[in-house]
Amino acid sequence: MTDFMEPIRDEQAGWPVRLWRRRVREPVMRELRRGTSPAMVALACIMGFVSATWPQIGTNPLMALLLSWLFRCNKAVTSGISLVFTPLQYMLMIPFLRLGETILGVEHFETSVPEIIRIVVTDPIGSFEVLGIPLLHAILGWICTWAVLGPAIFQPVRIIIRRIERRREQRLRTAPDRKP
Repeated sequence: MTDFMEPIRDEQAGWPVRLWRRRVREPVMRELRRGTSPAMVALACIMGFVSATWPQIGTNPLMALLLSWLFRCNKAVTSGISLVFTPLQYMLMIPFLRLGETILGVEHFETSVPEIIRIVVTDPIGSFEVLGIPLLHAILGWICTWAVLGPAIFQPVRIIIRRIERRREQRLRTAPDRKP
């Protein structure tokens, strides 16, 4: 049995830990080693969260690439975080839809996430006929949410990234025989 504080080696780790390390931790650490500022790494992380919650099913990777290109941040960090946090899309789909409907003052479209998934999987192109307007309402809710939440979480995420960078630098100073 390993001590709670000992790092888990990859061969001991379950798939969620390996996924986190490969898609989030390693790209973030690689960017910090390259000298990317904590602010740019934080921006890439936030764009990953934003793209993970994009309400249109199956297009998160495209949104991650688009956002990383628009904001000139690292695509690997943005895409990795988007992939890991994609379950947020399904959790926030209906709240975004309700927010968009409330902002516009329109009647609620009665549906559920399983129903939306069934419609999209059964007829991806034809689903726009049924879900097109509700999708636009959900996108409005998504835009309004991230217009407020994105700037609000930028500073805390930047502080966390800065602490990670300081810890890495401290480890390098205490172990000079290791490569950066």
